[in-house]
Amino acid sequence: MSGQDTISVSTVQDAAKVLKCIGHPVRLRIIELLDNDGEKTVTEIQETVGLEQATASQHLNLMRDKRILKARRDGVHVYYDISDEKVVRVIDCLRACDVAGR
Repeated sequence: MSGQDTISVSTVQDAAKVLKCIGHPVRLRIIELLDNDGEKTVTEIQETVGLEQATASQHLNLMRDKRILKARRDGVHVYYDISDEKVVRVIDCLRACDVAGR
């Protein structure tokens, strides 16, 4: 071990739930998009990520239910944005590790 404090059981359990939710390639792409560009409508997300509307909505609803994303309605549009900044740190770790470049 590196001499760091042990992570509590509840922290590990909470982290596992979040990682399980965001551990899908599409959901990681959505989070990265929102991190890079900020708030987006469902249509903007689906077009950028290349998904059918129903598929995009399923992924967005799951992340909203887990409080990873937040949704805001403005007329007929629903805007999504990151509500849990800890997921941005996960994306930052992936960028730093250059996981895609291996």
